[in-house]
Amino acid sequence: MTAQQNPALPDDFTNELARLSRAGFPLLPLGGGADGKAPLLRSWAGPKMTLSRVLAPLYRSGSQVYGVRLDGLAVIDCDENSPELVAAIEARFGPSPVHVKTPRGRHLYYRANGKAPNLRGEGLPVDIKTGPRAYVVGPLSERPDGGQYWPAKGLLGVDALPLLRAPSGPPSGNVGPSDPIPVGHRHVRLIKEAVQMVELVDSAEELAANLAGVRDDFCEDASTMPDSELAAIAGWAWQCRLDNRVYKGRDSAFPLQRQALDALRGCDNDTDAITLYVMLVDLHGHSPGKRFALDFKAMRASGLTRLSIPRLRAARRNLQTVGLLVQVGKHRAGSRHQTWALSRLRPSSTHAESVTQIKPEMLS
Repeated sequence: MTAQQNPALPDDFTNELARLSRAGFPLLPLGGGADGKAPLLRSWAGPKMTLSRVLAPLYRSGSQVYGVRLDGLAVIDCDENSPELVAAIEARFGPSPVHVKTPRGRHLYYRANGKAPNLRGEGLPVDIKTGPRAYVVGPLSERPDGGQYWPAKGLLGVDALPLLRAPSGPPSGNVGPSDPIPVGHRHVRLIKEAVQMVELVDSAEELAANLAGVRDDFCEDASTMPDSELAAIAGWAWQCRLDNRVYKGRDSAFPLQRQALDALRGCDNDTDAITLYVMLVDLHGHSPGKRFALDFKAMRASGLTRLSIPRLRAARRNLQTVGLLVQVGKHRAGSRHQTWALSRLRPSSTHAESVTQIKPEMLS
């Protein structure tokens, strides 16, 4: 049985796939995931697929996205379409005759030349993707969100690709770890790498491909660390990003409950109450049920706030009144401060069978 062809696929798109396939490039059909960059076939590593096998799922789904597998190729993926960045990269790795403009930046094509450095480790918004388990979105693709990949210089399959110049090292700093990552430390190290990279990629699949590069370049006995482990790490990190739970010290965000802000608006000196609430969520909100003292003198001395102590006390009372702050430990003169905990508002849900309001005695 043959697949019913979808006339929505434009001729220039299908002709480009046919041209690249004849030129010897291994292709794969994409279109999965929210951004359309995930493969439509579960098993795609291995021998080059025939053109009909690549086109069939594209026709069935109507997807106008395909991938170029990087068997023997290397692509420098710049996340910024900055002429200065591209010039610096080409000065270091050699000029590429083929550039493809991406929704965020550029793809620079080369022939592979051994292992590639981890440029993310240098703080650059750049990945070097290479190897039979890696791919990039091909030229003339258009993602479901409207993102396009368009030739910006040269033509893949026509212009001869040079070898990726082996770099002597970064302009400053080190490329990745100076020593291989030992077997017992690989998982934890790749979790840290995933957290650093997750906000710079478009999908969990792209993150997993980046982690594969770190594994192959820096991990001892890389062949014993399966792709499934990398996919699990990437999936966890991607979900953390979706839930706004990526924590990278001060270079990170934290969520605020809009209902809490609504409850504080209209209170006396509501701006002070909101200021104190934001400060407490910043300092303590990442640990549910955490107990803490409120030493206003120490907070002022450390520069956390410029509010006067009477204004801070009034703000604290407002937080207590609306239920965002509960006292969980009483003051004992000379030995113990009052302790507090943040609480989450559940308006319109207080009588639901599955909801219990947080009370001070529950946190004791």
